[in-house]
Amino acid sequence: MNQIPVEERTNLSIYHLTRFPAGYNPADKETRYPAIFALHGHGSNERDLIGLSDSLQDNLLWVSGRGPVDFAPGAYDWYTVTQFGKPDPVILAAALARIDNFITELLATYPIDPQKFFLMGFSQGSMISMSFLLTRPHRIAGVVAQSGYVPMQSGLQVDEAGVKGKPVVMTHGYEDSSMPLEWSHQSRDFILRYGVDLEYRNFHMDHTITAESLGAIKDWLDKQL
Repeated sequence: MNQIPVEERTNLSIYHLTRFPAGYNPADKETRYPAIFALHGHGSNERDLIGLSDSLQDNLLWVSGRGPVDFAPGAYDWYTVTQFGKPDPVILAAALARIDNFITELLATYPIDPQKFFLMGFSQGSMISMSFLLTRPHRIAGVVAQSGYVPMQSGLQVDEAGVKGKPVVMTHGYEDSSMPLEWSHQSRDFILRYGVDLEYRNFHMDHTITAESLGAIKDWLDKQL
């Protein structure tokens, strides 16, 4: 288990938590670490995914962000939801631009290896992560997409050359009661058309993360790191 404490950070444009890797020495200004930027789902918050760090590789630097849109007390979104499953193109583009700016801040602030910088999303966070990969593939090393989808009707301008060969792992529950399995299959087929290096896994689970699905993600990360 990662014994490094989780720290709250308000110094950048998106409120976030950080957890530095095992063996991190703040006096070492040269070492750069593989990193994960975790994006929570609809109506959740920055504490939702940071706990996954206990079950994954201990050499990762974690950043877990809080969506900038208030949904309810303690609950946030990455963009204003106007229609389930079909984000408004203008609103989505603005959300992706904000993520892009935040990544610039992260790379300038923390000892992150930009060649091993991954997005990890759950549900809405997966949708944002895959949309970011498709439109700005040069900015990240790959994506962990859990229980999400690609908003194919939201005007994404896919960087076809840049996205080819980019590694992605998608996990989705056969019994997902919140995000239709059909959407996941359609998203899988959509990104495969662009030559993404995809590992796709379904599990017997609802709209959640299990030890089995997390094990598949850990195995995938081993290959990337």
